Amino acid sequence: MSLYRLPLRSLAFVVLLVAGGASLAATPPITLPDGRTVQLSAKAIESLPRLSVSATAHGKTARYGGYDLRQVLEAAGVRASALRGRAMTTIVTVSAPDGYHAVFALAELDPTLGNRQVLLADRENGQPLPPATGPWRLVVPADQRPARWVRQVNAIAVSNPQAARTDQGPRSATAAAAH
Repeated sequence: MSLYRLPLRSLAFVVLLVAGGASLAATPPITLPDGRTVQLSAKAIESLPRLSVSATAHGKTARYGGYDLRQVLEAAGVRASALRGRAMTTIVTVSAPDGYHAVFALAELDPTLGNRQVLLADRENGQPLPPATGPWRLVVPADQRPARWVRQVNAIAVSNPQAARTDQGPRSATAAAAH
C-alpha cells in the first residue's frame, strides 16, 4: 500500500462522515446560576428525544429538527418543570457570536406553566443548518415574529436575579408586608 493512498482514504472517510451528518456539532456551553458551565456531550444530547417542527419566518416555511430547549437545560442540571418560588424568576439568555441575545423566562418553558416550545435546531428541511445560521439555531414556532430565533447559538446562560437579590440582606418589614 502506498503512503499516499492512506491519507486520501482517511480524508474520504472524514468527508463522508461530515456530509452524512454522522456527528453533532458541539452543543453551546450552558452556564448555570451558580456560575458553573456545562458542555453536553454528543452522547448526552443524542439521548434526548429528537423533535421536528414546521415554522415560518420572514414568509418562508421550513421544517426544523433538533431538541427541546427545556430538555437540553434539564440534561445540563437545570430544573425546568413544576417551578415554584424563586425558580419562577429564573431567566434563560441565548446568545450568538455577533452579540445578539434572546431571553426567556424559565417559566415559559415549564410544561405546567407557559409550555412554550423552543427548539435548539441543528437541521432545516432535513439538512444541517448552513454556516450563516448554524450549527445551532433557536426556533420559537409560536412567536408572532422570529425575533427570538437566534442564529449561530454559541452560549446559553441560566440566571436568577431574585437569588442575587437575597445576598443584599433581608427585606424591610414594609416590603415584606407588601407581598
